[in-house]
Amino acid sequence: MKTSCGVALTLLAVVAAQEKSNIGSRLGLLNNNPLGTGGSGQSQNFVDASNPSNQASGRVNQQCCCIPTTQSCNQDIGGGGDGGFGGPDLVGGGFIDPRINRTLLQGIGTRIVNNPSNRPVSQTSCPTNFRTCCYDDNVDVTGFQRTCVTPQQANQQAQGIWQQGCAERITTGGIKQCGTRSYRPVSGLEFGQSSPGEFPWTCLLLNQNNDFIGTCVIVPQDFSNNAGRGTRKVLTAAHKLDKLGQSDLLKVRVGEWDASGFNAPEQQEHREYTVVKITKHPQFSSKRLNNNIALLTVNQDIDLSQSNVNTACLPSCENQFDFRFNNGTGTRCWVAGWGKDQENGQFQFIQRKVDLPLFEFNRCSQALKTAMNKRTPGLGDRFNLHNSEICAGGELGKDACTGDGGSPLVCQAQSGRWTVVGLVTWGVGCASDVPGVYAKVSYFRDWINQN
Repeated sequence: MKTSCGVALTLLAVVAAQEKSNIGSRLGLLNNNPLGTGGSGQSQNFVDASNPSNQASGRVNQQCCCIPTTQSCNQDIGGGGDGGFGGPDLVGGGFIDPRINRTLLQGIGTRIVNNPSNRPVSQTSCPTNFRTCCYDDNVDVTGFQRTCVTPQQANQQAQGIWQQGCAERITTGGIKQCGTRSYRPVSGLEFGQSSPGEFPWTCLLLNQNNDFIGTCVIVPQDFSNNAGRGTRKVLTAAHKLDKLGQSDLLKVRVGEWDASGFNAPEQQEHREYTVVKITKHPQFSSKRLNNNIALLTVNQDIDLSQSNVNTACLPSCENQFDFRFNNGTGTRCWVAGWGKDQENGQFQFIQRKVDLPLFEFNRCSQALKTAMNKRTPGLGDRFNLHNSEICAGGELGKDACTGDGGSPLVCQAQSGRWTVVGLVTWGVGCASDVPGVYAKVSYFRDWINQN
């Protein structure tokens, strides 16, 4: 059994903590599975409905979705200053939520909200250039390498097939490439739970008492994405380190899934590394939360030989995932972390996940202005989104909320590799039509390379 008593006690303390009722109140990492309820402990089955000979006659309780015709239905089973504001202290004034647990100075407060109010009805008609794949309800399609979209979404996107903004910058070598993963979706999981190894780049920051400090992401040494060189780098949100004492030991835990201990179906235990250098961005503003990034260096190369540990690729250009479908929806990406149940407030030890679309910069800035003005008239008129920030979400019932600061927002490139596009930083409200704000990793390219 792995040593996790401190973490378990801290997690349980969160359950009893009273959430704030003012701005930024958060209930958890909310996620939406648009095609079913996830695992139920049964065998996993699928059928290519585009091929009549493959359709299962009389099969009930299925979910159908659309994928590009270039992929097969079973392809991925088993294999994602003040910033020009010049206004008041938005954090101290409670106008924005910095995605930390304000009720406790210590303790895991990561929240992943996955409780959509409306889920699309499954259909079996996909447009040209898409094939229809139907799966039993016990198959968690959110774990596929490629997101399996509903027929409604596919028809909206049919006249704008997703394209990447630039070619990937990948240097081969080493035991594995960045942004790749090898895991088996686990049956019997609750709605919105991830499988072990599904997000092998997501890591935890702990102090010497195993109190949770924040979430982080393992990345290559620089933007060449050369995994063969090994890595000692992880990224997180700078504001998550504000409560860290000068004498506190900071550890990076990799390969974690079940925070309560080493339990089935985990195949590999976690490993921990000691942080020997903390570098916050020199222009990080604790009042505005722009330039909200910190680079941590650990004491030795992180072992990437286990299937539950890997790096997420660094972006190859500024606009790699800027594509917009004809309905205005952006690239759909993922955030994973540990959260609290939406209904009963109980802490969820199993890692949770949520899929969120990238949100256009100017639209996001306007949505945040409007949300701020509703809370304090005139405040939003003086706000502007900073170039170091990127937005995602804007879907009811889905968000990364209080405590999730530092969690990586990853998007999948055309190659199938996953890239860390953002780090959870702050938001106004939670799981509403107002998108959340993330540190834009590509903006910090030169700074990351230099450090």
